[in-house]
Amino acid sequence: MIRPECIFFIGTFLAILFFSNPAKLGAQVKAVIYVSDARSGIPIENTNVTNLETGTTWTTDAGGSCRITVSDNGRLSISHVSFQDTIVQVASALRPIHVALYPLELNVVEVYADQPFNRKAALGVNRVSLPFLTASPSFLGEPDILKGLTFLPGVTDGKEGYSHLFVRGGNQDQNQILLDGATMLNVNHFGGYISMFQPELVGGVDFYKNYWPSEFGGWLSSVLDIRTKEGNYKEHHQSFQFGLVAPKFSASGPLATDKLSYRIGMRRTIVDLATGAVARKIRRGDRSGDVGNLFTQDLTVRLDGRLGNNQHLSLTALHARDRHSFLERYPLYNQLSEDNYGINNEVLALNYKANLGMSTSLRGHASYSNYKHFYDAYSKGDDGPNYGGMEHNSLETSSVIGNSVSSIKFNVHGKTHFNNSLALHYGIEREEFDYRISLNRSQAVDGEITRDYNQSMETTDISNTAFSVDILYRPGNRFQINSGVRLSRYSYGKYATLLPEPKILLTYQLNDRSTINAAFNIQRQSTMLLGFTDDIGRFREFYISNDGISALSQSRQWSLGYFRNPVGLLDNMSVELFFKDQSDVVKFVPSTDFDKDVVEYSSFLHRNGRLRAYGLEVFLQKTTGKLHGSLSYTYAKSQSVFGSLNGGNWFDSDFDFRHSVNYLMMYNFGRGYRLSGAWTYKTGRPFTVPTSTAEIGNWRSTFPIMEGLNNMRLPAFHRLDINIERRWKTRRGNTRWFGVGVYNVYNRVNPFFAQPSDIPGKLEVTGMFPVMPSFNIGFEL
Repeated sequence: MIRPECIFFIGTFLAILFFSNPAKLGAQVKAVIYVSDARSGIPIENTNVTNLETGTTWTTDAGGSCRITVSDNGRLSISHVSFQDTIVQVASALRPIHVALYPLELNVVEVYADQPFNRKAALGVNRVSLPFLTASPSFLGEPDILKGLTFLPGVTDGKEGYSHLFVRGGNQDQNQILLDGATMLNVNHFGGYISMFQPELVGGVDFYKNYWPSEFGGWLSSVLDIRTKEGNYKEHHQSFQFGLVAPKFSASGPLATDKLSYRIGMRRTIVDLATGAVARKIRRGDRSGDVGNLFTQDLTVRLDGRLGNNQHLSLTALHARDRHSFLERYPLYNQLSEDNYGINNEVLALNYKANLGMSTSLRGHASYSNYKHFYDAYSKGDDGPNYGGMEHNSLETSSVIGNSVSSIKFNVHGKTHFNNSLALHYGIEREEFDYRISLNRSQAVDGEITRDYNQSMETTDISNTAFSVDILYRPGNRFQINSGVRLSRYSYGKYATLLPEPKILLTYQLNDRSTINAAFNIQRQSTMLLGFTDDIGRFREFYISNDGISALSQSRQWSLGYFRNPVGLLDNMSVELFFKDQSDVVKFVPSTDFDKDVVEYSSFLHRNGRLRAYGLEVFLQKTTGKLHGSLSYTYAKSQSVFGSLNGGNWFDSDFDFRHSVNYLMMYNFGRGYRLSGAWTYKTGRPFTVPTSTAEIGNWRSTFPIMEGLNNMRLPAFHRLDINIERRWKTRRGNTRWFGVGVYNVYNRVNPFFAQPSDIPGKLEVTGMFPVMPSFNIGFEL
């Protein structure tokens, strides 16, 4: 049966095609323009191309190209905030136009936005500039893409020690994260202190939270589309950076001038060089005590090839690895224990682009991604104290639980521009998933195994095949309609279902500086999260796919926004309202045996839940000049309900941050100096605590009683970070830089874990990161 919303959107498509003027389709003379960096040959995204005869402006895409209408001998103005403006005289509109721009000298201008905010943000995409993402103070002086996104309204990062994206009241598993088109799940290194994306290797970041093209789909709350940067086609460059977190190296250059390029970046922590040696001694029994050990690394490689004037091929590879362990040995008690946590991420993505004439472009994609993590707990010792010669046994326990998710994806997407008023985007995609969760647990007394549990759950017959189409229609100079639908077929064994995801965005430009929009979309999701907080405050997550027992999750979102480029102190401002209604969501609530319950999740998974979130988002920004500032405020209320939980009553969602404020200030002065400070505040998130106790029969202990889920909130989270950095160029033109910073300046004990204290109504709060200084120093060769 066809859903009513599908009939509505199909009718919208037909009406647009019927009422558009076919006579216009051949009335304009079209041309394709390619804009690149004159020094590196790398395409320049977000370049404004203006026809000086008509005043019409277009913007280049990630490949540095756009389709324009221009006459022979017409003139074009080419401008970008980081490059010198250029006027181009068109010799022939029937041939591709290639323009090379020269970059502005360092520190001539400081701009933290790429193009008019009111136009792009109103189309649903937050095209966040890399200077904005990397200039804000960061953990131990290491800039991070995901941390920068949390300065946008409607986006929070969970808590210290567990940093994911939570968008407009949605859960952390509801965000589609793509690296050059490849699917990724957990993209953070251990604890979320930094992500696996090195800023030096990132070429562009598009973030969608209220409306996104139909080629993206299968997730409920947002899309984060990260694109790596092409290599330099003309010169070789290398850079090194040293700091407290991890030394890193990057290099770029031509393999064949103007034809083939490479870019590589690698990063590795060094703390394990000291703590690892101590851990090995403890493990061998050479010494007693305890030690924590942390090891992380990531390697990213990209190759680019130009196959003629209108074809491009790229290959991206990412390998990231984390290991964290805590080891302790106390010979007096014959005790040895070791806890290990590991993460592996592997990505391989192949992308192809071609321009087919003046009106149509084509993109092809193939990728493989694999995510794994494991928890390993081992202990060996006596089963009790040796009092008065009492006999005791040697007890040895081991438990390893792991989760892996792999994806193989193929897609082809096309774009056809009929004229300045009508464009069509279309595509087909096939993605296959494998999910696996396994638990191996054993217990031995005096060397003899007394308990043994080995169980795994593997789902390898999962696929999603999708067709997508979007229509962009401009009935006038001020009004624009974006409407699309993604229709996918989800298959798991013999279970299969169709998942329609229709959407529409209406945009009206009030004047050159102000725009309003209204959006509605429906999203569907098949991935489910088995997430919970364990007994020491760690949030643990396991991913599985919908098993066909319950319906797939669905989200309906409405939003209304006003976007403006004011004249005066502020450059950008926006106010948005949203309402999100999600159905058939799930919640995992384990018993005291966490690991076993994950493998046998069906008995602990509460299904057919509902999540409602609504809120207000305000964003103020100054992007030009020596002083930059941004202020974002979000009010969001997120609540959930499950028939089998909390008596069927609504309760605050796990990461319901009612109020969030992010303030960022940067000041450029002197010869390349920049002082930056960031202050973050958010309401304490809810959690569940016992409200009373009860005695049962002849039991000697009492049992806690919970009256309602998430019945208390942690203390509010707030923190101030500052950083000062200097960048300058040597006589040879190479860049040098150094920076020092302080994380958590006033040493706020922000809650990582909390439990009731002996004082009624009070909490005993455990923090994660105290005040910490940092430095970094780097140079180009």
